[in-house]
Amino acid sequence: MTLALYGGSFNPPHNGHVMLARNALEALRPGKLIWMPSGNPPHKALPDSTPSVAHRLALSRLAAEGLPDTEVSDFELIGGARYTIDTVMMLRERYKPDTLWLLMGSDMRDSLGGWYRADDLRRFTEPYTFSREICPVSSTEVRALLAQGLGRENVPPAVWEYIRREELYGCPKP
Repeated sequence: MTLALYGGSFNPPHNGHVMLARNALEALRPGKLIWMPSGNPPHKALPDSTPSVAHRLALSRLAAEGLPDTEVSDFELIGGARYTIDTVMMLRERYKPDTLWLLMGSDMRDSLGGWYRADDLRRFTEPYTFSREICPVSSTEVRALLAQGLGRENVPPAVWEYIRREELYGCPKP
């Protein structure tokens, strides 16, 4: 079995994230894609407007609905900061994959040498890099639009409804 690990803050998950997951599923044909929202990424601080981990997990599940062979994991949301290598080793132990694809944007690939235990990551994963240019909008831009009650076209419909209902990212209730 092959696995694809798709990690990120998904703050919020948007259509670009879903498109990249679909592209990876089509290109790699993994037995399973693991969508892994990060809780407290060691390499960057999350903005003050970041919803609780429970909300981000729910949003990720809504965004991943309909993606074949995709599982949303809460592993990085529990227990404090986690490094990618910790997640990789957990997945290798749990699923025993022949290949574990590590999905990342070209910006992340360029910084991979500075990641915690980068040599182990290279040994235990196969990188699959996508160009950030094919992603029409960033999470930062989506958050700014949501704070104005805009941005519906940038997130899956179920994600939009959840954000509005819960008034996340400063988005006013309908």
